[in-house]
Amino acid sequence: MDTKQAESELALIKQMMADSRQVVADNGRHYIFWGIVVTAALVANYIMALQHVSMNYAGMMWFITMISASIIDAIVERRKQKISRVKTFAGRLLGALWAASGISMFMLGFVGTITGAYNAIYICSLISIVLGVAYYTSGSIQQIKWLQWLSLGWWAGAVYTFVYPSIHTLLIFALMMICFQVIPGIILYKKWKKSNTEIEM
Repeated sequence: MDTKQAESELALIKQMMADSRQVVADNGRHYIFWGIVVTAALVANYIMALQHVSMNYAGMMWFITMISASIIDAIVERRKQKISRVKTFAGRLLGALWAASGISMFMLGFVGTITGAYNAIYICSLISIVLGVAYYTSGSIQQIKWLQWLSLGWWAGAVYTFVYPSIHTLLIFALMMICFQVIPGIILYKKWKKSNTEIEM
């Protein structure tokens, strides 16, 4: 009985590992999409700050951008699920991880500042911490070491912007989004395209 249970558990672990390797591609597009959206919003926010535009307008810009992007992302994901009904266990874990991270970042970006819990200048620092956790966990699930190492970049950025907060934090965070989100997303997407081409051949 114990041997059968051990074999069953081992088979489950092997299946999860296989699932992890197959699900890498599912996140490539999300990394790119959200990386570009957030980078564009950060640059727009930076320009608005230089022009001394009211924080209320900047907050409204962020709210409209994030809600619109979320709706677009949800529609695309829904269509993707209709085409491919197969969902791996690792895929479900990743979906839950990024959904929880997204909700957390939304709360930090809007609820925290509206209630005056902290200065808005620290939003990027706080979100960097959440992204560090998400990247480390995502890399663990997918068994991609370099994805895990990216978490150090997010955490280092959080420390720097906590210690040296300024209006330029917006540009620093935009650069972080390009280096730690958009570029990794492109790498994952290329790996997915390559693996799909090999399967078709």
